[in-house]
Amino acid sequence: MAEHPEYWPETIRALTVHSARWTPHMLAEFNATASKSDRKALARKYGYGVPDLRRALASARDDLALVAEHYIQPFRVENGSVRFSDAHVYRLPWPRQVLEDLGDQPVRLKVTLSYFVEPNPSFASAIDPARYQSFGLRFDLKRARETDGNFLRRVNKDDRGENDPRPINEDNDGWFFGPKSISAGSIHMDIWEGSAVELVERDLLYVYPISGWWRERRALGRANSKARYALVVGIETPEVDVYLMTPIQSEVAALLQTGIDIEV
Repeated sequence: MAEHPEYWPETIRALTVHSARWTPHMLAEFNATASKSDRKALARKYGYGVPDLRRALASARDDLALVAEHYIQPFRVENGSVRFSDAHVYRLPWPRQVLEDLGDQPVRLKVTLSYFVEPNPSFASAIDPARYQSFGLRFDLKRARETDGNFLRRVNKDDRGENDPRPINEDNDGWFFGPKSISAGSIHMDIWEGSAVELVERDLLYVYPISGWWRERRALGRANSKARYALVVGIETPEVDVYLMTPIQSEVAALLQTGIDIEV
C-alpha cells in the first residue's frame, strides 16, 4: 500500500478485511439467519464482504480504526516442557465522556486480527488446525461488568493464585459471529454491537496464542520462535453524527506515552 509503505503485509491484509462491507444482498442473508453457526456458514460463502479502499486508507468522521503491529512469542521451553508464553493486553482509548453522553445509542465495535502461520506439510495435519498451523491467535474483550483484575484473572491463569478459581465468565452477547465461530485460519474478524455506555467499560482487549506445531512438535526446534501480527479495532456510531477523532487522539497520545503502539 503506497500510502503506508511501512505497514507489514499482515497489516495491509487486516486493513483490507477491516474495510470490507457486505453488499445489501449479502447482508440480507446474514440478517435472515437464526444462529451464529448459520452466519459462520454464510461467511464461508461471502467472506467478510467487499473491501473499500477509501475506508482502508483513512478514518472517516464517525468511522475510525486503530492499528497495532507487534511481535509475539507464542510458546517457550521451560523446565523441559513447552508452555504458552506471550499474551498482549491493549487498553482501548475510548473517549469516556463522549460515549457516556451517547448513553443507550447503539455503537458498533469491529475487531480484525491478522497474522501468518507456517503450515505443516504432512498429510495428516490437514484435518487438525492445531497440527497444520505453527501457532494461532485469538482475542477476548473485557465484559461491561468485569473489573480489570477479574478480566486478567479470567483470561490468564498466571494471574490467578494456586487456589484462586477462575472468575465467572460474564455475559458476552452482542458479537455477530462469537468466539466459537473461529476454528481455523489466520485472519479473524468479529463485530460487537451494544450501547455506547456499555462500550465505555469494555476497554481492555487481550490477544493470546493457541496451540500449533511449534508447540506440539518440539523436536523441530521451533518452540521459542516469534511471529508478527496486526490488530485493527474500529468503532462506529451508525445512528448519530458524533466526532470521535479528536477525543480518541487525546486518549491515544496518553497510551503512546506508556509504550503501546496504536495509530489513528
